[in-house]
Amino acid sequence: MSRRIPSWIGVLCLAAGLAGCNYESPTPPPPPTGSYNSGIAPAPVGRQGRAPVPEPTVVNAGQKNKIILDSVITLMDNAVIKPGGQNFELATLNLNQYFVNPDPADYALSDAVRKFLLEGLPDQMVQIKRQPRDEVVKDFSRARFEMVDARHLEDCMLYSRIARRVAGSGDDLTRVNRLFDWTVRQVQLVPPGAFTASVGFQAQARPFDVLMRGMATEDGRGWAERAWVFLSLCRQLDLDCGLLSYTPSGPAKDAQESKEANVSKNEKAPQEPEPRGPVPWVCAVLIEGKPYLFDARIGLPIAGPDGKGVGTLQEALDDPRVLDRLELPGQSQYGTSRAQLLASPSKIGVLLDSTPGYFSPRMRLLQQELSGKDRTVLYRDPIDEGRKFAEAIGPRFGSTGLWELPVMVNTLLFSSSQFNEAARQALALFDPKYPLVYARVRQLRGDTSDAISRYVDMRFAERPMLVDKKTRMDPDIQRAMDVYSTYFLGLSHLEQSNPEQAEFFFRETLKLLPEPGPGRFYYNMFRWGAQTNLGRLLEERGDAVMAATYYAQANPTPQHHGDLLKARALVWLNPTAPLPPPLPPAPAPPSKNILLRDPAP
Repeated sequence: MSRRIPSWIGVLCLAAGLAGCNYESPTPPPPPTGSYNSGIAPAPVGRQGRAPVPEPTVVNAGQKNKIILDSVITLMDNAVIKPGGQNFELATLNLNQYFVNPDPADYALSDAVRKFLLEGLPDQMVQIKRQPRDEVVKDFSRARFEMVDARHLEDCMLYSRIARRVAGSGDDLTRVNRLFDWTVRQVQLVPPGAFTASVGFQAQARPFDVLMRGMATEDGRGWAERAWVFLSLCRQLDLDCGLLSYTPSGPAKDAQESKEANVSKNEKAPQEPEPRGPVPWVCAVLIEGKPYLFDARIGLPIAGPDGKGVGTLQEALDDPRVLDRLELPGQSQYGTSRAQLLASPSKIGVLLDSTPGYFSPRMRLLQQELSGKDRTVLYRDPIDEGRKFAEAIGPRFGSTGLWELPVMVNTLLFSSSQFNEAARQALALFDPKYPLVYARVRQLRGDTSDAISRYVDMRFAERPMLVDKKTRMDPDIQRAMDVYSTYFLGLSHLEQSNPEQAEFFFRETLKLLPEPGPGRFYYNMFRWGAQTNLGRLLEERGDAVMAATYYAQANPTPQHHGDLLKARALVWLNPTAPLPPPLPPAPAPPSKNILLRDPAP
C-alpha cells in the first residue's frame, strides 16, 4: 500500500481541489461595463408585462463598497454547497472592482520580503512556472486579483470559522490545545499511496481537502498534511507558527543504541541514506515568546519535563526526559533525540507555511477590510515572523525558510490537469452529485445538528438517491456513503460533547469495515480512526484496560506510535490488571473493491 514518492515534478504528487472542481485557470470573464449592481435582483414584471419604475436610490461609495465586499464573502461561503456556478470568477471580478485604481506602492513587496522569496522559492516551482525567478516573485506584488486569490480567501474563511469555534475562550495555550485535539480527532492518518489514483500517484492535499475527507498522510519527509491543517488553524488565531527542522549529522549515540537494540544478532541494521539537508520535525506555536511543541505525526503534544502539559523547545533542548519519554524500546522508535537536535549543523530552523497568498500585499489589503464575523487572517509578513522565532529560540536558532509543500501544492493546483484528476479521484465521494459533501461542509462550519440530520438521512435511506432525487445510487457508492456517514456521525457527536453516541457510531464503524489492505475499499482505513477515538473515549471514561486495548491495535501510520505511548501509560497505572476479552473480529471483506473514480455506467 505504501510507496515512496521520488520527486515533486516526476509524479506531481500534490493535491488539487474539491471533487469535481477544476483549478486550472479558466477563461477570464469579460471586463465589467456600466455600474456595479451585484446582488440586486431584477425588477419584478408588472401585470402588463412591464417592469414598474423603482424609486431612485442613492448609494454612496461606502455603501457600494460594502455591497461588493459582502457579495464576495457570500460567493465564497456558498462555493462548496452550491457548486456548478461561477462563484470564483464573480468573486475575483468583484474584488477587482472593490480595489479599483490601485496604488502600486500599496502592493509592493519590501526589499527584505522580496529577497526572502527570491532565495527561498523552490527551484521546481520556478521550473513549472517557466518564468525567470524574479518574474515569479514579481507576481506576489501584482495588484489584480485572480482565481488563486479567491481560492485562498475561501480556504482561510473555512479555517477561521473552525479555529474560532473550536478554540473558544481562554489563554492562548489552552485554545491551541483545543485546536490540536480537534485536528487529531477529526483527521486520521493513512499511509502514502492510500489514495493512489488511476493516473499513478496520490496527490498531496491542501488543508481544505484534508478536512473534507478526514484523512491525511504524515511520514516525516514530504508528507505532512495533518501538520498543515493544524498550522492553518493556528494562523487564524493570529499566532505565529511553523515546522521546526534540524539536520541530522549522523546517528546520535542514544538513537544508534536504540536502533541496535531492535536488531537481532543475526541481522544487520539497514543502512539509511544520510539526509542532505534539514528535515521537518514538529509543529511549533509561539505563545508569549515561547515555541510550544505539537507533533501531528503521532497525534500528541510533546509534554514538559514532568510529563504534563505542553513542553517548549527550550525544555526539549535542556532536559533529556522530554524526548526520551517518547521512545518505545523494542516496539517503536520516535526518531528524533535531544542529542540530534544539539548536534544539528544547521541548528534549529523554522519552516513557514509557503502558501503564496500569505505573502501577497493584496491579501494584506483585503484582510484589513474584513472585520467582525468575517475577520480572516490572509497575510503574514515572513520577515517579522522569522524575527519573532529567532528571538524565541535564541542561540540555537538557525534560519527561517519556506516549507516546500504548500507552495508546490498551490503551484500545481493551477498548472496540471493530471494533478487535478488525481485529486478529483481522491475526493470522488465528495462529488456534488452525492449528498456527502453537503453534510460534511456543515459539520466543519459548526452547523453540527444540521450535519447530523443529513448523515442520518444518508445512513438510513430506504432508497438511496443522488442529489437530483431522480437517479438511484450505485450499490458500491451507497456502501461508501454508509461508511462515511457512520464514521462522521461519531465525529459529529464528539463535537457536541455526546460521548455515548460518539462511541456507538465508532463501534458501528468497526462492524461495517474489514481490515484495510491491498485490493480492499480504501475507506476501510477508517477502522484506525475509530479505534483511536474509541481508545480516547474509554480513557476519558476511566476504563484504562479497554482503552489500552484499542490503542494497541495495528495501525501502519505514525499515529500508532502515539497510541502505543498512551497504551503504555495506561498499562502502568495497573500493570497486574487481568487481560481484557478479545475485541470482536473485523468482518470479511467484500469480493470486489471500489475505485477512486465513479463506477462505469
